[in-house]
Amino acid sequence: MMNLRFPPLMIVLTISILSSSHVMASEGEIDKHWNHSIELYGQALNIRGDSTVGDLSTSVDVDPRFIMDHIDIGAMLRLQGVYENNWGYYIDYAYMKLSGKSDAVLGTDLSILNAKLDIRQGVLEAKAFKRYQYEHGTLDYMFGIRWWDNDIESSLYTNNGIIDNNKNLKVDWIDYLIGIRYITELSQHWAFHFSLDAGVGSDTDFTSSIQTGVRYTINEWSDMNIAYKSTWVDYDNQDDFAYNTATQGFLIGFAVHF
Repeated sequence: MMNLRFPPLMIVLTISILSSSHVMASEGEIDKHWNHSIELYGQALNIRGDSTVGDLSTSVDVDPRFIMDHIDIGAMLRLQGVYENNWGYYIDYAYMKLSGKSDAVLGTDLSILNAKLDIRQGVLEAKAFKRYQYEHGTLDYMFGIRWWDNDIESSLYTNNGIIDNNKNLKVDWIDYLIGIRYITELSQHWAFHFSLDAGVGSDTDFTSSIQTGVRYTINEWSDMNIAYKSTWVDYDNQDDFAYNTATQGFLIGFAVHF
């Protein structure tokens, strides 16, 4: 029985955007119904937990340095729109592709094998929300989904290049979420935000995400986001894939408005 220690899933770098649209009213007046948003940001991730891929069980213990050493590409796109500061939508798509190699894997016959692991993961989060305004700030009641889409390819081979074991795994699932988000102005340039969601899925016992931080208004069309985000998930399809981890880290982003 071989023991291969590769973190099966990691999310590292993220990209998003922020935009606002104006609708021309009659007699040349501007009526601003929608305010859209897109933000570009990066996150330093730490991932802790455990996972099972096929018959391989691995512990997940990843820091930002490990991710940067193995990342091939990573990006996140977040789009948000609010209608008349009343109703809104929130879409966040994260993508990453990373790879790793090892030349010291013990095979079933006690021979030393080489190993290669390629991972592609996409996570789509889509929510709708109803906004309520109070003297101390705004409160958004949110509901939606988080869709995980994973491709994992692992191979074991000898020094002569002969394939000893090759596995391809494609797995995806949807978690259903409810949550809240609170936003309040601290000063002319600073605003505090806090969001929390939780949910389940057909094979997910529990999932939750929390994000809190501040936004700094640079000018009328741009701002900066400084925050901390953590996401928990406990998934097991009782077949060939299980993933029980907490993914967390600080992020910084730049947003534009138009």
